[in-house]
Amino acid sequence: MRAIHQIVGLSSLTVVLLLIGKPTGATAAETLSAIKSEGTTELTYKAPSGNIIRVEISQAKIESSFPYKDELLWSGDVGEPPETVLTLIQVSQNKTPVFARLSAYSDLGDVKFASLEPTKEGFALHLHGGNTATSYDATLSFSHGYLSTRTVRGREFPDEAWEKTRYSFPK
Repeated sequence: MRAIHQIVGLSSLTVVLLLIGKPTGATAAETLSAIKSEGTTELTYKAPSGNIIRVEISQAKIESSFPYKDELLWSGDVGEPPETVLTLIQVSQNKTPVFARLSAYSDLGDVKFASLEPTKEGFALHLHGGNTATSYDATLSFSHGYLSTRTVRGREFPDEAWEKTRYSFPK
């Protein structure tokens, strides 16, 4: 638990609530999964609708030639960019690809944990990342087989530091 506390940057009480605070009958989809700092992590779950959702999340270290190194581009004031960035999110529903636009995740760095949550019309992918002043919670919401919204909230001031993007695709 100490490692989780250090990685996520939450109070001990919050970590305990995350670990044991789920109601009886919680599904694997509601469980936080550690994301590899480099390489690909796969999340899979069976939704209440019977759909099988599979998400691959890839992350890579920032190379010296990376053009977006200014710390202010990463919503932080800590004087440094993230060590890693998301390079790919591939989503499928019942083996059918679901388009996840590059702009929905390409500015998210140092992702530590992720989880999937069923929603009324689809599912949500929750990403938790950043460090100290740059820590954030991001949610990519998928509805009817399409990416519908992306919400990113700074963990330090979630009601003051946030952004939301809505996506529209021809159906």
